[in-house]
Amino acid sequence: MNKSGTPSSPYYQFGLLSKEEGLLHFVSSGEQGNCSNLSFVDPDALRNRRSLAEAVGFEIGQLTVGEQTHSTHVAIVRSEERGRGGCDNLSRIPDTDALVTAEKGVCLMVLTADCVPVLLYDPVCRVVAAVHAGWKGTVGKIVIRALDVMKKEWGCRPENVLAAIGPSIGKCCFEVGEEVAARFEEQGFSAAVSRKGNSPHVDLREANKMQLLSESVSGSHIELARVCTKCTVPSFFSYRGGDTDFRFGTGIMLK
Repeated sequence: MNKSGTPSSPYYQFGLLSKEEGLLHFVSSGEQGNCSNLSFVDPDALRNRRSLAEAVGFEIGQLTVGEQTHSTHVAIVRSEERGRGGCDNLSRIPDTDALVTAEKGVCLMVLTADCVPVLLYDPVCRVVAAVHAGWKGTVGKIVIRALDVMKKEWGCRPENVLAAIGPSIGKCCFEVGEEVAARFEEQGFSAAVSRKGNSPHVDLREANKMQLLSESVSGSHIELARVCTKCTVPSFFSYRGGDTDFRFGTGIMLK
């Protein structure tokens, strides 16, 4: 990832997506502490979102956010839903952890602090998606569900899709119980589970990459941010690192 933005609103971009014309995307930073928090638990969140929007180059009224509940629900965002959840919590698209749109000017954003943010883009059909994949969403294959919506609604072909997997807790720090590890193994993600220590560890980013590859997304079309959010506090927020009320944002928009 490459760093960009302003001193007050730094953000990162993926090299893979930065090459695409007519596309805007970002991964916000936690470097400014309270001034970087995009969660509405913080009374300054709207100000922070406005600052980020100005730095990235979109209008706050274009920002669209779901009510993330660790579900596997994927919502199609039409033009009339643009802006839902961008300036308040009440208007968020309910019970949704993945957003997909083919509309220009709709900035899809997911909020994370250890969970995996995934951005998808089909440059042929011009469709984008933003996915929030915690361990429950990953086991539930929410990334595949988002791809399925893209295929069904717009005829997207996985081999054309570009995918960016953002900063999340790494296998180094994501220690889980045996029951959670077993869930991953049952779903075919044994390669993402490590049992070398006293407790299992899971590589959430690798499990999501495995899903993309299983759906014929090319390995050369997948970029991973090999950044552990817990290890890199305060560059990014981490729930397990103590940032229980803080979230950074990962977003994408067709221009």
